Amino acid sequence: MMTASKHVTIMSGNEAIARGALEGGIGFCASYPGTPSTEIAATLQRIAEEHDIYVEWSVNEKVALEAAAGASWAGVPALCSIKSLGLNVASDFLLNLNLSGTGKGGLVIVVCDDPRGHSSSNEQDSRFYAKAAQIPLLEPSTYQEAKDIIPYALKISQDYELPVLIRSTTRLSHSRGLVTMGEIPKRTWKAEPLVENLFNVPTPHLKHRDLLKKMDKISEVFEESLWNTLPSEKKIDVLIISSGISRRYSEDAINLLDAENIGVLNLVTTYPLPNKIVSAAISKAKQVLFSEEIDPFIEEEVRSLAVELGNIPEFHGKRNGTIPAFGEMTTDLMREAIANLRGIKFGKTKQVESDLLIPRPLTFCAGCTHRNFYWAVRKVRKRTKDKLVVAGDIGCYSLGVFYDRAMTTMQAMGSGIGVATGLGQLEQFGFDSKVIAVAGDSTFFHACIPGLINAKHKGANLTFVILDNETTAMTGFQTHPGSVHQESRLNRVKIENVVKAIEPDFFARCDATDIPKLVDLLHSTINKEGLKVLLLDSICRLEVARRELATEGVSFRIDKDLCKGDRCLICVQEFACPAISWDKVIGHPVILDQLCVQCGACVAVCPHDAIKEERTS
Repeated sequence: MMTASKHVTIMSGNEAIARGALEGGIGFCASYPGTPSTEIAATLQRIAEEHDIYVEWSVNEKVALEAAAGASWAGVPALCSIKSLGLNVASDFLLNLNLSGTGKGGLVIVVCDDPRGHSSSNEQDSRFYAKAAQIPLLEPSTYQEAKDIIPYALKISQDYELPVLIRSTTRLSHSRGLVTMGEIPKRTWKAEPLVENLFNVPTPHLKHRDLLKKMDKISEVFEESLWNTLPSEKKIDVLIISSGISRRYSEDAINLLDAENIGVLNLVTTYPLPNKIVSAAISKAKQVLFSEEIDPFIEEEVRSLAVELGNIPEFHGKRNGTIPAFGEMTTDLMREAIANLRGIKFGKTKQVESDLLIPRPLTFCAGCTHRNFYWAVRKVRKRTKDKLVVAGDIGCYSLGVFYDRAMTTMQAMGSGIGVATGLGQLEQFGFDSKVIAVAGDSTFFHACIPGLINAKHKGANLTFVILDNETTAMTGFQTHPGSVHQESRLNRVKIENVVKAIEPDFFARCDATDIPKLVDLLHSTINKEGLKVLLLDSICRLEVARRELATEGVSFRIDKDLCKGDRCLICVQEFACPAISWDKVIGHPVILDQLCVQCGACVAVCPHDAIKEERTS
């Protein structure tokens, strides 16, 4: 479907963006996986060879944006797709690239925000980066727009030699709809020598001046843009100004209420704001209601613009509490807001009774060795009489915050080792807890190496644990520099070699499936002085299943005679493997064969030797 032309098909928003990249003539794509943006680069990677484009999973988002900029400087149209938190990582480079320019190739940055933080540690609104960097911002509201906006954005980038930011959100990225595909053009460009003056010193203020002039010209282009859909009514009671997927919520709410005299101004070119279009629209209305995710970005721009107008309507949105200033926008929120403004009575959506919903706490997959590590942390914490701090960051192992609160801090990628370094310097002030930093293998390459070097340089007293499951498991098994399975053209970088080059005071490796050894090693290591690094070897069980490496002929059962039932519950409640369930009828836990991955960790956890391994063939 992705390679066909002039064909209507169902696509997710991310797939539509990838298709738009093909139709726009993108030749280079760099990314770092992060939900909800991952599928953009993943889709392009699957068809890269067929369409002779280059696609890479970079070591982090800053490197991805730098690589894409290099391609654009050499005349190759480039795309960089990242999630909201990833744009933070890339922002240092972005706020220089805006002044240097992107050259003739063209560079489109797609950022996917995550309202409500479904797969993120915050619910950041990334649109402020467009304002901070003074670069164009576009927000598609449909799957068709998600595809069609990419060639348009690339043309803007090529014409003005600026990066163009496109913002999607979770519901657009991951929901699906009909998309009419266009033609994939033949290549008309080739890599060329770099342009001159790709730096901003010694006169960055003059580069800033030139950037503002470019944005003035782009503002004029946006005023003529057909992307922004105006209400047709001459006079309307309520004008809804929307952007992104919020447009769909607004239209659904109007239809459900069967309300009249309500118009929708959908803005796709959201920065710089098309002032004339907005002014003309709000001059027709008595009231203006803003519909956008997450922050009042457009609302604040329009409120500022309205100061210059003679007749200012009533504004309603996040600033006055009509719409919540947090979480996702929904049809129900818009319906209630419209009904309150218009005095319409309606029956609220009936909520599903809570007792009909099955509680589903966040947990590790069956057989995940991260659970083994946190089980070891639990045991060691008891030995230290709770004087133990575990500083972590983003990855599958972030679920440690829910696993008996085994993880103490969890902020950004690479922040665990940085926080631990600070804590590891506090002994002179009476801080007497042992300090552990934890990171995954992909995160290690992404953001931990500078922190580890800093810990070595400063002589911090901490234990750094690297959970190496040989893949980027959280986002779909993308290859990273340390992955065992690499494409033939890629070189593997071994974590152990990098760590040993930094020369920690103590280094050891351990099989994460050997729980007793892991507990003892972790305990003995935290009691050593200096910088200690433990590399825990394991493999993601989903990766095992994906590569069809699961053990056959082995199963596990619980001996009812040895099991203590509800007098223990360690395997069910404390270790909490989802493959172990409580059977109310027999009053004992049972192993669910359809979920069990035959890792055998539960055998070591049971203090009564009630879990047995059996050969089935």
